[in-house]
Amino acid sequence: MEFTVKIHHLQAAVALVIASLQPQPKAVACQPTIVERVYEMGTRVNKRDIKELTEALNQVAEELRSGRAELARYADSDFNAAINVAEDIKSQAIHVAGIAESFVLMLPEKDVILSYDKDSVEFAFVKAIKMVSFATKHYLNLIDQVTRTTDVRESGVDFAAMRQLLITGNKAAAKWH
Repeated sequence: MEFTVKIHHLQAAVALVIASLQPQPKAVACQPTIVERVYEMGTRVNKRDIKELTEALNQVAEELRSGRAELARYADSDFNAAINVAEDIKSQAIHVAGIAESFVLMLPEKDVILSYDKDSVEFAFVKAIKMVSFATKHYLNLIDQVTRTTDVRESGVDFAAMRQLLITGNKAAAKWH
C-alpha cells in the first residue's frame, strides 16, 4: 500500500495549508501542535504549493481507486485469495481512512468553502481532500464486503407463490405492451 506512505508525508502539509487558508477551531482540535505552530508563525503558503499538494492528494485518491478496482477484480477471479489480501491490507486501509478523515475534519466551514471561486486552487485543494476521503471510504467498504462472513439463513419464501406472482405479473405486463 504505497498510498499509506504518501498520505503520511502529506499529513503535515495538508494541516499547514488548511491553517494558512483560515485557522479553524476544527483544525486545532484535529492537529493542535501543527496548526498552532503554523498560526503562531503566521505562515502563508503560496498557490504553487497548494497546487502541488492538490496534485499529490489527487494521486493518492487515484491510487486508492485503482487499488479498490484491483481488489474487486481479484475477488471476482479468486474470492478466497482476495479475502486473504483484504485481511492483510485492512489495518493499513483503516489507518489511511483515519488520516483522510482528519483532513476532512480540519476543513473550513461549508460557507467558507463555498465562498472560494470554483476555479481557485483553494477549492481544488478542498475537493482533493474530499476525493481522498471518498476513495478511502469506498476502499474500506469493499474490504469489509470481502472479509465479512455471514451465516446462511432460511428466507422462508414460498417459491410456489413467487412463481405464481411472476406469471401473473408477466401476463399483466403483456397487456400493456
